Amino acid sequence: MTFPFRKTVMLLAFSALSTLALADTPARVGRIALAQGPVNISSEVGDEATAALVNWPVTSSSQINTGRDGRTEIRIGSTSVRLDSDSSLGVVELDDDTLRLRLHYGSASIRVRNAEVLRGLEITTPQGQIRMKDVGRIRIDAERVRDTTNVSVFEGVAQVDGGGSSLAVRAGKRVDVHEDDVRTALAVRDGFDEWALQRDERDARTTSDRYVTSEMTGYEELDQHGVWREDSDYGPLWTPRRVAADWVPYRDGRWTYLAPWGWTWVDNAPWGYAPSHYGRWVMVKQRWSWAPGRNIGRPVWAPALVGWVGGNNWNLTFNDHGGRRAAPAQGWYPLNPGENYVPGYHLRPEHLRHHNRHARPDYRPGRRDGLTVVGLNLFDGRGQIVVPRAPRPVLTPQSTQNAPFGAPPRPQGNWSNRFDRDGDGRPDRNGPGRVITVPPNGAQPVVPFSRRDGRPSDNERLVRTPPQVPRAVVTNPAPPVLTVGEPQRSLAERDRRQREAEIERRERDMANERRMREVEVDSRRVAEGQQRQREAELAERRREAEMERLRGAESQRQQASDNERRQRDAEAQLQAQRDANHRQQADRQQRDANLRLQVERVQRDADHERRLQAERQQREHDNERRQQAERQQRDADNARRQQAERQQQDAENARRQQAERQQQAERQARDADNERRQQAERQQREAAAARQAQQQQQAQQPQQPQQPQPQQVQQQQQRQAEQADKRERAREERQDRRNNVQQDIR
Repeated sequence: MTFPFRKTVMLLAFSALSTLALADTPARVGRIALAQGPVNISSEVGDEATAALVNWPVTSSSQINTGRDGRTEIRIGSTSVRLDSDSSLGVVELDDDTLRLRLHYGSASIRVRNAEVLRGLEITTPQGQIRMKDVGRIRIDAERVRDTTNVSVFEGVAQVDGGGSSLAVRAGKRVDVHEDDVRTALAVRDGFDEWALQRDERDARTTSDRYVTSEMTGYEELDQHGVWREDSDYGPLWTPRRVAADWVPYRDGRWTYLAPWGWTWVDNAPWGYAPSHYGRWVMVKQRWSWAPGRNIGRPVWAPALVGWVGGNNWNLTFNDHGGRRAAPAQGWYPLNPGENYVPGYHLRPEHLRHHNRHARPDYRPGRRDGLTVVGLNLFDGRGQIVVPRAPRPVLTPQSTQNAPFGAPPRPQGNWSNRFDRDGDGRPDRNGPGRVITVPPNGAQPVVPFSRRDGRPSDNERLVRTPPQVPRAVVTNPAPPVLTVGEPQRSLAERDRRQREAEIERRERDMANERRMREVEVDSRRVAEGQQRQREAELAERRREAEMERLRGAESQRQQASDNERRQRDAEAQLQAQRDANHRQQADRQQRDANLRLQVERVQRDADHERRLQAERQQREHDNERRQQAERQQRDADNARRQQAERQQQDAENARRQQAERQQQAERQARDADNERRQQAERQQREAAAARQAQQQQQAQQPQQPQQPQPQQVQQQQQRQAEQADKRERAREERQDRRNNVQQDIR
């Protein structure tokens, strides 16, 4: 059994023994998907906050704060949580089935697309509790107005508990929750809501959910930065765009230690979250592609799916600031789907089977593609390890093949116990769930708070004791006053005892872990001593064989040099003779080629002349035929055109004459009709005038004397003369019109 294999077996056994009593680690972890302006994140309340980077993991007890003009987006699978400026959000609990958030102050927009997430989703504020009953989008504002929480529902239904009541709020409504009052109003959007809607529109256009589940955190970034395709061996493959030719997975980013998982990779690329924590990387056609696997089901998160090599017994030469130094090295490489993933933390058996569902027991990697190596000393502290800035060693094929398997060390301090902040192995005095009492005069509490700014955390409750009134002053003693923490002290005490028992159990586990580590160190020292002794003996034998080989090689080299010199002289003479023959042959070939070229040139000229003459004759003959055909065509066209014009002119003349005759007949008929009509009208007017005159004469006869008969005759003659003049003028007008029409026709 080789030493690396024995070491691997011991590591597996140690990992199994040390994690039997530990709780299962969650298989769901969120990420910072967007950070605009000042955005800070800390692992839990009281820890020092750092600037939030894209792809930074979000777990239980994470605290996210945005400053002025800052905004951020947190993605947990298909669920989006967005914070506006000047906001503070705490992740109380995040595991496989539960997502509990607490908005201390500020504004948060929450979008849920998967109905399975609703069962474990809960948001609390200082004034109440909110649960979503249906998929949709809500907005929560806490402490924007003092002691008030505003809940606006834009899509879906939300259950709001607070202010002494419980309400089901539907889309388009808003609830204002105070300490003892609840009011309703209409939901109104602002710039923050419009920004959240624009972020949601990008998810509606994604197509990556055809290849992976939407509960895989970071899937929404893949469409924009890569291309999907199907592969017969690995299933769906995603290849990133716009990466360098020498790009390697898990090289452009940083390592950070995240309890309880261990060293966790944070990729610099905006799309780097899902390919770094799910699936495997493969080399296909000299390009790296990400293989999430078929039938992935519910995804299981991992800090980094890599294989580790190196340690204290693997020394390499580093180029550091122009100098060279030998130091222990630590390396990692992306795991192939066929390789087995061995986590350094406790994992459920079904989750481990999910990671290794494509692994083959007989798989033996021939080489470690994509190996990245840095100094081992970088993994000793608690700080982040920025890989692009780390010094790189000089790698050779032999050093890479001899690299032993070994995970990086855990940083100093107690990372497994969140309630042991000072790292002394014992829980702090104010454990979770403690009730801290403050004197009535406003003095500092006897037991300090866990937060560095002097305020209580989410797991601590502040209770002020009532002032003591002297007995002599009190005349009517009042019943005892119960403080806020009194009803919960028994529950807090029980929780404290349970946590202390849990801490003791973890301390026992840590002691067992230390003992196993000491046994491993002792066995490693013995094995290393034996290995060094064997290596020394082997090196001595190698040196002796090398000296003997060098002496024999020297004599052979001398003899070979003499033979080579004589052979070079003979080859030089032979080569000179061959060169002379080649030159003569080349001259003859050149002369023959020149003659052939001249003959070919004369032949080409004659052929060209014959071809030109034939083309000229053919063109002349074609032109003559074409001109004759064109003349015949033009004559025929002219004859047809003249005949058609004559026929058309005759037809036009006939039509015009017929139209003139018809018009003349119509005019004569109209004139006759007009003359008859005018004569009839004149007769009617004359008869009417005669009757009217007779009536007037009869009416005036008794009053006026009879006019003399000659005057009446004269008036009648005058009227007849006027009518004759009118008829004459009408006849002359008709005659003038006929003359005009005939003149127009001519």
